Amino acid sequence: MAEEIDIFLRPPSEEALTLQTKIDPNQFAVLNAILRKLLPYFTHPEVEEIAINRPGEIWLKRRRPKEGEDIWHPVLDAEITFEYLERVCKVVANSNDQRFGSGANQTPVVYSALPGGHRFSAGMYRNFVYAEAMPKGGVAMCIRQAPRGDSLISYDAYGLSEGVRVQAPLKFKETKDQSKDDLDKLKKAIEAGSHLIVSGATSTGKTTLLNRIITELDPKLRIATIEDTRELIVPQENRFHIVLSRTEQTNNFNDAAAINFLTRATPDIIICGEISTENAKTIWELTGSGHGNMMTTIHAEDPEAAVKAFVNRMQHHDKNLNVEQISKEMRQRFTIVQIVRDHHTGPRYGISRSGSTAT
Repeated sequence: MAEEIDIFLRPPSEEALTLQTKIDPNQFAVLNAILRKLLPYFTHPEVEEIAINRPGEIWLKRRRPKEGEDIWHPVLDAEITFEYLERVCKVVANSNDQRFGSGANQTPVVYSALPGGHRFSAGMYRNFVYAEAMPKGGVAMCIRQAPRGDSLISYDAYGLSEGVRVQAPLKFKETKDQSKDDLDKLKKAIEAGSHLIVSGATSTGKTTLLNRIITELDPKLRIATIEDTRELIVPQENRFHIVLSRTEQTNNFNDAAAINFLTRATPDIIICGEISTENAKTIWELTGSGHGNMMTTIHAEDPEAAVKAFVNRMQHHDKNLNVEQISKEMRQRFTIVQIVRDHHTGPRYGISRSGSTAT
């Protein structure tokens, strides 16, 4: 539950005041005025970034959490209304000659560098949802603080010290399979942050299983989803959903634009609806972008068919795709959860690490 964060109970430090005075009050008068409510949050020296997933609530990402502190911390602020956030987006867009809006030939997202060098990314209206769809739509906004030249950070904070070699942790698919059964293997893959594809034929419960997997995720993670129809159920509070209707889309916000927004919104995990010809290429690119792990579903009868179907969908937008190379990389990146239809006992699943079913 959101609450007042302890760092704002203290008077602003000299460093915080210095950061706030970097914004020239004369050069961007209108922009500075509209940002005044958010300024104490995104310029605070103990905050690296803020995220707003719905009006009235701000998530603060701590720069260096102390022991026992969560990296993300929610704060309630009744002044951060939908109307206020809409005005912020419009002023930022106008300052950068961007066509922001909810109508045809407009885009519901805006990106900008704010005065002082802070990075602003926001999306609004019907493509953005937190819980239930609202008449005007929702909001997803992030403001990342400009680099501060912080001399307090040491190499030790990154695990670098003399005489010590840093060993990268093994990925799930690089470890020896020591699971007791397929359920244990699935939970280990989730815990290790593996990219997951839930594969199965029609009506085998792919989305149902993915929703069950979501409940296994750390409740402290920041989750983003992208679907054409809302089916994914995310219990994590720090979340936002992007909806791209295949029948009601009237603006120029498409899969590529949505995934571009996701890369700027710093989610820990991105969960996509079923892989299609429209989103396959961008989903694939996202798995190698370093923006958390990916979960998605695909219509296929077995793990090898899932890889083939994924690649075939990518080929719709890239006829010169190196199929052999991409297929090999796909088997390395993804853990495939294959649902196998059994007409007598119902669907069952197996976990694949290399394209061969485990059942």
